[in-house]
Amino acid sequence: MLKLKTRAFEAKDNTRATIELIGTVIAYFALVFGAIAIVDTSVLGAIALAMIGGVAGVRLYMLQHDCMHNAFFSSRVWNDRIGVALSPFTLTPYKATRLSHNLHHKFVGNIDEREAFEINIMTVDEFRNAHWLRRLWYRIYRSKFVLLIVGPFVFYMILRRFPKYGIKTGVSDIIAHNVMLAAFVGLLFCLGGWPALGLYLLTNYVGSTLGAVIPYVVHNFEDVAWMRRDEWTHTRGSLEGTAVLDFGNVFHFLTANIAFHDLHHLNANVPCYRLKACFDALRHDWNPTMIPPSQILACFALKLYDEDNKRMVPFPA
Repeated sequence: MLKLKTRAFEAKDNTRATIELIGTVIAYFALVFGAIAIVDTSVLGAIALAMIGGVAGVRLYMLQHDCMHNAFFSSRVWNDRIGVALSPFTLTPYKATRLSHNLHHKFVGNIDEREAFEINIMTVDEFRNAHWLRRLWYRIYRSKFVLLIVGPFVFYMILRRFPKYGIKTGVSDIIAHNVMLAAFVGLLFCLGGWPALGLYLLTNYVGSTLGAVIPYVVHNFEDVAWMRRDEWTHTRGSLEGTAVLDFGNVFHFLTANIAFHDLHHLNANVPCYRLKACFDALRHDWNPTMIPPSQILACFALKLYDEDNKRMVPFPA
């Protein structure tokens, strides 16, 4: 019933999408090139612009993400064209990521299909019965240092140069993506040398960290539901396996409303520019999990899924 109601918000508005796209692209390039332009006169100012550029990069990624769902423009052709064109600035090859992300949507909350999830997760029983090397690896992998400091940068800057499903979706798409990225990096180097590349890396570090923290938190809160195949449904996985980031309207604008993640999983055909209106109109039809900023670090303390008590828990002492 709730998914049926969300269909009233599926209509695509090409004018609105174009404005969202042009405004975000202008902001991203103004911040990146602005940082390079002032670095000789104001290092701190350049650093500030580069960091804000990372936020603009996250917004570009969210628009590209809508294109992957064919939910930004009314035309699939234009969704794909824009999605590919944005890829060097979001560090995200379009076709391979579209496939992996759609699998994530298909199996959200299904613990028997965890390979479709971006962050590896073990149950309490699995962790208890695993070899000590496996437990050690998982402790390192799920540490705050890896998840917040190292992992996002490695994922976007290195692993996405050779993405999962890249061969299946076409090597030519990966090559074209990496060539466009190399050309953009080369342009920055020609304009500003090594300081320009340093600022660009800072932009990507901020963007990568935000781009990893957001999906992590909306899928790794205490009461998240992971279900076995026999009890799982897509509706339950969407509404119980995801949450809403209650971070305020400025955050929603900067991240193109991706914070309303349960409704997005329930119906990915709702464009990002209609998602908040959809949430506001339907929020009394179910009981969404709302995560305020004060709970972010608490989510990173949760490491294992307790199937008996249906909740995420920390590592055992």
